[in-house]
Amino acid sequence: MPLSDHSTHAAALRLLSYFVAAVRVGTLVQMAPSLGAAFAETERPALTAVTWVVAATMLLTVAAAALVRRRPTGTRVALLDVGVALALLVAGSWTVPEADRMGTWVGFQLGYALCVSFGLIGVQARWVWLLLLAALAVAEAAYLAPTVEGWADLAAVAGNVLTIAVLGPLSWFGARLITRIASDADEARRLAAAAAQAEEERRARLAIHNGTAVMRLMVESGVGDRHGLRTQAEAELNRMRAYLTGAPAPTTDPTTLAALVTAAGAEFDDLPITVVADLAQDTVLPRELADDLAAALRSLLLNVRQHSGAGRVVLHAEEQEDPPGWEVSLHDDGSGFETTRTPYGVGLREVVVEQLARSGVTTTIDSVPGVGTTVTLVGQES
Repeated sequence: MPLSDHSTHAAALRLLSYFVAAVRVGTLVQMAPSLGAAFAETERPALTAVTWVVAATMLLTVAAAALVRRRPTGTRVALLDVGVALALLVAGSWTVPEADRMGTWVGFQLGYALCVSFGLIGVQARWVWLLLLAALAVAEAAYLAPTVEGWADLAAVAGNVLTIAVLGPLSWFGARLITRIASDADEARRLAAAAAQAEEERRARLAIHNGTAVMRLMVESGVGDRHGLRTQAEAELNRMRAYLTGAPAPTTDPTTLAALVTAAGAEFDDLPITVVADLAQDTVLPRELADDLAAALRSLLLNVRQHSGAGRVVLHAEEQEDPPGWEVSLHDDGSGFETTRTPYGVGLREVVVEQLARSGVTTTIDSVPGVGTTVTLVGQES
């Protein structure tokens, strides 16, 4: 799967490429001061010159390749790199005196092999990486074997070999961890973007649902209360304008449940509606909950107006003591519907059930075809 240059995973790979390039250039910088001593102490200057040129060329070439590709070099380059390192260790057996093979950069082969082991982070197959790392460790041991004359020398050789055996895996597994974290970050960002898009689509549906229902009624014939529709249209227009401009919706102070329910019923006085809200006079609602509840009641009453054909509608609100809270119910004796078979529309599902649930309000819908529908909203005391 192609990676975006702006993804976290791509950034992690660039970071690893910088690591590979820095280690290789650093190795070359450490080698340089010992070049004169290497020629002074070797018995094979021509072969020594070849090993230094090959090493410098490989160090710079692989570093440049990693930087250009913006990721560590892959398996093919790793095979070549390890092959060159093994050849340099073999050649070092002839060009580097035994006394200079450890602890000096005259015998640069050990440092070069360690540098190559770090570069193996670009190898994806674990078994290939293990074979290449083992080959480096074995070649180092063979390169240092002639220097062993006692237990102290053996311990030094073991320490050098273990350096590759420890730091090589550390770099490889560390690189895997970094890229995995980066991939997880990209996935989290993708999911967050999808969630944000879904939320934006939900907000759009909330903003336009009631408004489109009102506009539909305004262009239909036979609707009596044009003034009530204009009032509802103005409220929905403000909601849609706030959504489209990104500005906050017009704010109001906290209101009582009784006032809110009474106002909602007044908007639909073309219906045969009875509003009973005296028992909710002392229930004060926060502004945000009041806005959501007003939109939900408007959506429910629009459904009654459009679909029920009811001869009687009752909107009732009361305060509850056990548990402390409130209840609003809307009953009509209209056509009703089969709740287990008829899917909820946008109004019931999102404007009423889901949006109110965000404020802790539970919605119960009971309906019997031919008998009517009752919607009950229950909220807890704020």
